[in-house]
Amino acid sequence: MGIETQSQVHRSIDPAAADAIFQTLSARWVLHILVALSKDDLRFTCLRREIPSISANVLTVRLRELEAACLVSRTTSPPPDSYQLYGLGPLAHGLRPALQHLEQWRIQLGVFGKT
Repeated sequence: MGIETQSQVHRSIDPAAADAIFQTLSARWVLHILVALSKDDLRFTCLRREIPSISANVLTVRLRELEAACLVSRTTSPPPDSYQLYGLGPLAHGLRPALQHLEQWRIQLGVFGKT
């Protein structure tokens, strides 16, 4: 027993699981979605406004994939409003600084529209 070193932690990571996460992150629109959610939790319609080029169907599919991968969380507000709110999931919280740096870099370049 004792404290694990960083190299011990890295050796315990399943390469197939790590590969699956990288494949999920490399899918089209995923970084756009995660960058938008790194700023704040958003309703579906607000998220769609942040990424105007994405269709509602594709956004729905990507959100489901990201939720299944624990990169996005979805909560439902109580009645009478009953809306869905999307935010970064447990696995994505560690990505927040990197996502925010990507957003700042994008702004400096002045590219890719809003998100």
